[in-house]
Amino acid sequence: MSMRHWLCIVPAVALLAAIAGPAAAQKAGTQIGAIVPESWPDRGRAEDIRNGMMLALKTWPGGPAPTFVVKDSACKPQQAQTAAQSLVEAKVDVVIGGFCVVGNVPRVLQAAGVPFVSANAERFATVSDSSVQLGSVPANLADGIASKLRTETGLRVTAGSSCWIDYEPRVPDGYDAILCPTLHVDAARWDEIAPAYSAAYRKPFSTAAARGYAAMQVALAAIKQIRAGAKPVNALRDVKEIDTVLGKVRLKNERPVPDDAMLLSFASRLPRLAAKESTALDELLKSKGCGCTQGSNCPQGKPWSTLPFVAQCSPATPALLLVKH
Repeated sequence: MSMRHWLCIVPAVALLAAIAGPAAAQKAGTQIGAIVPESWPDRGRAEDIRNGMMLALKTWPGGPAPTFVVKDSACKPQQAQTAAQSLVEAKVDVVIGGFCVVGNVPRVLQAAGVPFVSANAERFATVSDSSVQLGSVPANLADGIASKLRTETGLRVTAGSSCWIDYEPRVPDGYDAILCPTLHVDAARWDEIAPAYSAAYRKPFSTAAARGYAAMQVALAAIKQIRAGAKPVNALRDVKEIDTVLGKVRLKNERPVPDDAMLLSFASRLPRLAAKESTALDELLKSKGCGCTQGSNCPQGKPWSTLPFVAQCSPATPALLLVKH
C-alpha cells in the first residue's frame, strides 16, 4: 500500500472507530441490511463481523456509503427470518447474512426480489441468480462425512459446533475429533487490510472480521450495479466474479467443492481403538497424506481420498486455520 493511499485511509478509519451503530452511514439512496448473530453465541466475534463490514463500507471508493442496517439473529432460524422480513419492509437493496444460520432467509428475500449475500460456510440449494454464496461446502455434506467417520473409525466425531461460525477447530468435550470448514484467504489482500482494521479498532484483523469484510465487498458490487440502473433482483446477474479478502467469489453457484473444503482435527489424546477401527483410521490418515511416502504407500483408492477434507496429521500437529494463496 502506498504512503499516499495509507494517509487517505487512516483518517477515515480513525473516524470509523469513533462511530457507534448503523446510523453513522450517510444516506445515499441505497441501503444494505445485515443479519448478524450479535447477542449469541459470541458477541466478540459478532462485533468483529460487524466491524469488518463497516471498514469495507467506509473505505469503499464507489461513492457515498449506503445506509447500513443491522439486525440480530442470535443464531436462531426464526429470529433470522424475522430479521429478513424486517429488512424487506425497510426496503433495503441488498441483505448480507448467514454468518451463523440461514434457515428460510433465502426464501424470504428471493420472494421479495432482494439480493442475498450468504457468508455461511455451508451452501444452500438455490436457483436464484440474486443469491451469492461465499461458502463452499454443500448442505449436509459435513454431517454425512462425520457419520461415516464415526462408523468406520469408532471415533466420536462432530461437524456441528461453533467452528462453523469462527472457523477455529476446537474439539469440544466428549468428542475425539471435529470437522470444520477451511477458510481460504487472499494473503496479499489480508496484509493490505489488516493495518487499516487494527488502526480503526485497536485489535488484530480476525477471521470473523475478514468474513464480514468479504461479504460487504460482494454486497457493494451489487450496490454499484443498482446505482448504475440495474434492478436489485438483477444487480449481480452480469458480474462474473469479485476479488475479496477470502479469494475470488464466483457468482454462479455451479462450482466444484475444493479438496480442502474442510479440516478434520483431533483431540490431544485419542481412545484405544479395536484393530479394525485402528486400521480404518490409519488408512484415512494415509489417504490424506499423513504418514505415507510418495507412491505405493498412499492408498489413494480408498473412499477417504475422494472426500473434500484434509486431516490434521497427528494430535500434536497444530491445526491449519487459514489457507493462504
